[in-house]
Amino acid sequence: MYFCSMKKVVFFLLSILLTTVSQAQLHRYNTNFTLSRTNFVDTIPINYDGDQVFLTVNIHGRPYRFILDTGSSQGMLYEGSSVPILAQLGGVISHDANGIADTITAVQLPPFQLGDLTVSGYVASVVKAPRHRPDYDGIIGFDLFNKGIGGVIDTRKKILILSDRKKYFDDAAGYPVKYQLKWFVPYVLVSPFIRHVDEALFDTGAQQLYQINKTNFDEHAYKSKQVNAQVEGRATGQFTAATNSTERRAEVVFLKLDRLKWGDFAFTDVHTITTQGASRIGAQILNYGSMVINPRKKLMTFQPYDGPDSVKVGNKQFGVAFIDVDNAPQVGLVWNQSTAYRNGLRQGDVILKVNGEVITSYDQFTHLKRDEKQKTTLIVRDKRGFNKEVIL
Repeated sequence: MYFCSMKKVVFFLLSILLTTVSQAQLHRYNTNFTLSRTNFVDTIPINYDGDQVFLTVNIHGRPYRFILDTGSSQGMLYEGSSVPILAQLGGVISHDANGIADTITAVQLPPFQLGDLTVSGYVASVVKAPRHRPDYDGIIGFDLFNKGIGGVIDTRKKILILSDRKKYFDDAAGYPVKYQLKWFVPYVLVSPFIRHVDEALFDTGAQQLYQINKTNFDEHAYKSKQVNAQVEGRATGQFTAATNSTERRAEVVFLKLDRLKWGDFAFTDVHTITTQGASRIGAQILNYGSMVINPRKKLMTFQPYDGPDSVKVGNKQFGVAFIDVDNAPQVGLVWNQSTAYRNGLRQGDVILKVNGEVITSYDQFTHLKRDEKQKTTLIVRDKRGFNKEVIL
């Protein structure tokens, strides 16, 4: 996850990290679904919103909004979803973004339209619905490509090109990187530090450009002083709630990478943090170029939109992560160099009011809209049970 697509709420300089729902990496995996056409090239409209790729799936003449999530091996639905189900297929084992396994139900969807294609026999896992309302109906996973169908995700043109032709994507220009399948999802090697490589899940269900596994980071830092020179700070907390679990409270490292290399292409000035889950390249890479997925050669080719072999990212560092604790918004992580920390916000604080509005649920909190140019006044309850005001 990689974080999946609930609407992000940004209070001034705070980055709110939302619940992750991707990475249902299924065992008993299959690609037995069929497509209505062969020897085809189809261009499918997409919507790129909040650093997520959305597809329109039509079932029985009704449109549904699905995320294209390469970090999920197969499709996914929530319990109670309005998406119709054709058949129950029994239980499967799912690993979430924190690596925790659970047995969940697999179902078969009715035939559905994706562009000009009819997809029949598609399998999805059914996971527990979150308290907060997702703005999508389901997930299309990487099994679409594991079927042998190549694709181009182009968020600038807002299209997904799919083709089953054997050599259609073989001559794609750009910066190719080999991928390896683990749990039927693609992992690539990237370089966050000079002379260091990191294995990362290519996960369009996650929003952030890059996050690095904490254990992997510690190994890099042990070997090289230049790795430690890119540390901006450290904090203890938690920020990822996945399909089966919430990560344990642990140290998080805040990093400013001089460059992140995808093959011979460099993303410079990249702020990121460590995570307890897998390292991952997220959907924000699609802000800078299209991605060609060639499953026959197991290649992913990044095609920068603007030509050069590098781009400056210059993103802001994470400030605060809010997590769902008993349906209440709580500060799961706060960086001690952030504006929020300097103004008094601490890990464990529970949000009671925002600009005078009483907060009764995490769902309400995540859907608040605020003008980033105006100050935000929070009333929070600290760990001791005392209320305090924090102005951001």
